Formats: sequence, structure tokens, C-alpha cells
Amino acid sequence: MSLFKNIKEYFKKKNVLKHQLEHSIPNFENYNPSNKTIVFICRNMPTPDKDSGSNRLKEIIISFQELGFNCVICSKNAYRTDEYMSYFSTLGIITYVESNQFENYFAFLKSIPKVDYVWFNGPNELKKNLKKINYNLPSSKTIYDMVDIHFLRYQRAIALDPTRISLRKKYLKYLEIETKFSKQVDYVIAISEIEKEIMSQYVNSNKIITISNIHYPKIKKEECFTFENRKDLLLTGSTHAPNIDSIHYLYNEIMPLVWKKLPDVKVIIIGNVIDKIGDIQDSNFIFKGYVPDIEPFFISSKMMIAPLRFGAGVKGKIGQAFEYYLPVVTTSIGAEGMNLTNRKNVLIEDSSEGFASAIVELYTNKELWQKLQNQSEKNLEPFSRERVKNVIGQM
Repeated sequence: MSLFKNIKEYFKKKNVLKHQLEHSIPNFENYNPSNKTIVFICRNMPTPDKDSGSNRLKEIIISFQELGFNCVICSKNAYRTDEYMSYFSTLGIITYVESNQFENYFAFLKSIPKVDYVWFNGPNELKKNLKKINYNLPSSKTIYDMVDIHFLRYQRAIALDPTRISLRKKYLKYLEIETKFSKQVDYVIAISEIEKEIMSQYVNSNKIITISNIHYPKIKKEECFTFENRKDLLLTGSTHAPNIDSIHYLYNEIMPLVWKKLPDVKVIIIGNVIDKIGDIQDSNFIFKGYVPDIEPFFISSKMMIAPLRFGAGVKGKIGQAFEYYLPVVTTSIGAEGMNLTNRKNVLIEDSSEGFASAIVELYTNKELWQKLQNQSEKNLEPFSRERVKNVIGQM
């Protein structure tokens, strides 16, 4: 971090602390020493309305809470003024905030009578915090949530662009972190059985537990628009590299083929990606940015498209589409880890020509569209909160 950023952060913290009560850990008064306690260590407060990883973590935290755990979130530079701090506080989650009471969240954690589990969200937080947690909380069980296998994602990116040295560096960085530090924790959380199998090459498979995304219907099917009353294609994503690549791939190689058959169809893109997509200026590509209420787009679009060419893990955007009974066209990478079958649950195509044909077919074929829509709830069954609770109960 630059000197300027350090100074800026110092004065921000000093200014905020002046306006906070000295004893200022939200919901800590609800701590029950009779219950088990789990601490979630994150780089930042989760933002569940902005990225699928945060939404998954939110659902996992709620699952632990419903099982009777004291749930604590710790992240750096956390202040009461943060909107997501307020969100999790409203849920009854104990949330560490910067205050005059504790020097940092390690000091706060040492003040808790009993911490049974510490959950590291992602490889960077694991590397930065594992040694400190082992020192400060030596009796706590440690859990590493991979979120996805980062080195696998970069390995696949290298296959697409083998000349980029930065990809190779990131691949080697995460290969070391994810294989070395996984051996040092009590549990490793994989997001799919596929990733569990891959990690079993590096870590004892007995300590790898699969906890995937958590999904459930967000609306009733009868609230959806009919096939005839829908139009356009929906794409969601963050500035995550696979998402940015998929937008360029869609615009340059897939949509020109679609527009030959469907010249008026538009692509609606939700997510703060515009800063990474400055070279696309087209009235048929509509960048909505961050959208607080996504439901109107999900119930009125013809389909969700996810032309991902690399990545890892289970793609939250696919599950999110099923939550709104929205049929999906994606790639093998997009469908990975979700037990999906081409033309049964979704349409899966890996070539630009095949993907374009699938869009055109689904856009114009009511029978196929309804067949895929009718599978939505069944597609969500492996991702229920109840299943996650069962897994947690076996830990």
C-alpha cells in the first residue's frame, strides 16, 4: 500500500473513531457462551447483492446462525457507517468494527470466551491470517473456504492466452498458497465434487468438505412473464476476469452470428463492468451497472447467457437464473459442478457458432424454452440451505 493510502486510511479511521462509542461491537451483547462460535475472516465485508461469492458466504453464515452458532464477521477497515455492516448487523451477526476498544480484530477475538471455528474466506485471507490465528486462538479449528480453485482458473486462462506472463505468475502464486496452506488447516471447503477431486491430489480427502452455492426460488413461477412477453438476453457479472473475457467473446464472436438471424435482440448487462469494457460502444449492448432490484430483468428477459471460456468453481449467475425460472445458455465451464445436462436443464455450447445457434434456437423455440424453464426448481435441489446445514452438522 502507498504512503498516501496509508495516511488517508489513518485519518479516515481517526475521524470515524471520534464519532463511535468506545464499546462498539454490534450484536456482541447477544453472544451466548453456551453455543458454539464461528468466526468468518474476510478481506472486506461481504457484498451479497454485488457478487455471487459474497451471496454464498451470506447464506453459509445464516445457515450456521440457524444451527445455533454465535457468528462473527471480521474484516479490516470495518466501520459502522458501512451499509453492509448495517445489513449483517440487522441479521443479528456479530460484526467487528474499528473502535477505541480493540487494537484490531485479533485483540477482539482474544476477548471472546470461546472460539470453536475460524473460517478463512479465500486463499489470500488464509495466507495472511492463519499463523496469527494459530497463535492467538490455538484451540480453534481452522476452516479454509477455497471459494473456487484459483490456480485452476489461471491454468485455464493460460490455455487461452499462453503469452501473458501475469497469468503464469498468478497461477504459481495460488498453486503454492492453495496446496501448501490447505495442508495446515483442519478442514478445506470445496465448492463442488469436481474441485474436491482435484484438491484430493494435494490434501487428504477426508478433510475436504463440499459446500456449494446456496439457491432457492426467489419468486413464484406464475409471477414470470410468458415466453411471448419476453425479449432480449441477460448477462450478469462483476469485474472478475472470466466475466470480462466472456463479454468481449460474446460481442466479438457470438452476437454478430446471432444478429444475422435476430437483428433486433439486445444484450442487457448487469454489474459494474463498464470500466473494463470501454471499447464496446453499441446500442444493442446495454450496460446497466449495479442494479439494486434485479427481479424485473430476470422475469422479463428471454434467457440468461454465460459464455464463460475459463474460470473455476460453481457459477452463481447460473443458479441465480434458476431462482427466477430463467432458461440458460452457457459453456461447459459455466455449467461445471452443477450436475447439468445439455438440452435437459440448460443449453451447453463451447464454440462461438454453437453458442450463437443455441441462443437463436432458444429465443424462437417456445417448446424448448418451456422445457428448460420447467426444470428450474429441480436444478436448485442440490443447492438448498437444508443440504448445507446437513453438511455443517457432520463437521
